Amino acid sequence: AACCATPRSATASFSSRSATAAGARARMMSAFLLSVTMQASLTASWQPVPADDAWQRTARTSSPPRSGPTASADQAGNVWLFGGYAEPEGKPRHVVNDLLRYDGSGWQQLQEPIDVTLKGGRVRDNRPGPRLATASCVVGDEMLVFGGWDPQTPGTGGVILDDVWSLSLAKQTWRRLAAPMPGGPASRHVVCNVGGTVILHTFRCLDSVLVWDAASETLKEQPTSGTPPSSRGLHVAAAADGHTLVVFGGAAKDGQMVNDAFALDTRSWEWRPLAAGAGERPSPRAGACAAPLPCGRGIVVCCGAEAGGEGLVPRADV
Repeated sequence: AACCATPRSATASFSSRSATAAGARARMMSAFLLSVTMQASLTASWQPVPADDAWQRTARTSSPPRSGPTASADQAGNVWLFGGYAEPEGKPRHVVNDLLRYDGSGWQQLQEPIDVTLKGGRVRDNRPGPRLATASCVVGDEMLVFGGWDPQTPGTGGVILDDVWSLSLAKQTWRRLAAPMPGGPASRHVVCNVGGTVILHTFRCLDSVLVWDAASETLKEQPTSGTPPSSRGLHVAAAADGHTLVVFGGAAKDGQMVNDAFALDTRSWEWRPLAAGAGERPSPRAGACAAPLPCGRGIVVCCGAEAGGEGLVPRADV
């Protein structure tokens, strides 16, 4: 699960160190399964799942715990994780640019963090710089990484990024692509492969989305219609089927969190809000994760943080 930094206007950031008392954490151990019914009126039916059925402990990685990385799965079921805040116990956290892979049996660190600034101020073109709140997806035999946030020196605010990188999964080599993200730098955004169409959604996407053009290796603006999600970041996205993108939750620039869901049909490029349906549903939250279940059986929504009276409250649900 990856928790990202909050928008700059917020008063705190998501981190493994933002956890509250153990009792508060215990009461949050729930899980949610989103079933999307694709009819004229779309509905989102939320099904709580007991925590004991949601989690399975795996082998520890050689990398320290972290918040704010990006992770994507390939067709073989491997999970590729990049960047984020490394948060070693008892030591200051620091932003990294390492690469890890989970193959179902355990984590392997394939690339260690490195400094991308060379002598003379030149920057490497074969490794992305440290970052968090970025977005990635796998298409074919490569993983694409878009933008993100490099906090740099604490207190400076860092820099929002607009670069685009391609990772060869077979060779584990990086290429910085020529064209940056259109519209300017972005972080806390989402990208998703929907039936072979790579769709990127940022806080700027009110009447359009960005679609990856593999031939030119560029993002191109795709106009949309219907009722889109409000401007937001730290939301999650997953493919409900081969032509439907579902977006859930997130936060506006003022920090206001939501728990609504929207579906985008890539055949018509029309947004439609998902009716909430009856029963329990996740709380308004930001910095969560989402992933589809096989054969269109639903979408799993995981963790994140919600607003509390004294700051952010981390969630431990799925």
